[in-house]
Amino acid sequence: MFLTSISLLLLVFAARFHQVAPVDSTVPPLLVPATAAYPDDTRLDIALGMMRKGSYEVAALTATAVLKSRADVDRAYAILGIARNKQKKYEEARAALEKANASKQEFPERKHVPHFLGWCCYHLGDYPAARVAFSQHLQRVPDEPDSTFGLALVALGEDKLDEADVLFAKALKGFSEPTVQATDQSRVLTRMADLALRRDDVAKAEELLGRAIKANALQHEAWAKLARVKDRLGKTVEADAARANQQRILDALGRTAPDGEKPAAAPPVEPKETP
Repeated sequence: MFLTSISLLLLVFAARFHQVAPVDSTVPPLLVPATAAYPDDTRLDIALGMMRKGSYEVAALTATAVLKSRADVDRAYAILGIARNKQKKYEEARAALEKANASKQEFPERKHVPHFLGWCCYHLGDYPAARVAFSQHLQRVPDEPDSTFGLALVALGEDKLDEADVLFAKALKGFSEPTVQATDQSRVLTRMADLALRRDDVAKAEELLGRAIKANALQHEAWAKLARVKDRLGKTVEADAARANQQRILDALGRTAPDGEKPAAAPPVEPKETP
């Protein structure tokens, strides 16, 4: 892929500019029934709105305040758990989401609670619990691609490579039809490359990472993995170029690469597009 330093930086800054007031599409939308058939609190609608704008701490504090005054409102556990999950506070999130998932109250976010619970369990390394939660969500929302992706990662973590292969392909299709979701496609393709490397198919990993970067050139993880793959294939110049692109993205984000992934001092040559 031909990608100049200037064009890469422009992509980074353009993405950051458009995230001044981000809307988190993974947060369940606000659904207000005509008559609530479950214990509720209007503060939770405000918390959900704040969460969709990325204000996760405010949402979590609001949900906590509701629980202190209204312990019977299980919806507050759901919103608290989702907010803490977004903050990567997985243990706290899991505790709240497990309470929400066990609830019999029919609050609007209830069907999506297992999805967020699945990611908590996955990140905590509890693959069996993650598998149960993702599968539960897929029973409620068939073929939902992100929970399918979660199941694929669980299968990969459990070294069930054939199962992971099928699930990754299904997730990629879900992120491609009917609407292309390029960032999510890139996430899936990057982990499909991990699967290829698990099978020692370095050439396939190179192809998949090239596709991941083509879908979203701002994924620094994909550039880092591409650099390592290029090294294994003896393509040193292209590996250095990939590391340089990774570093440019991290610099724009105010972050640094691990020592082993920093680019060489010489100016990089742009990598060619992988067929």
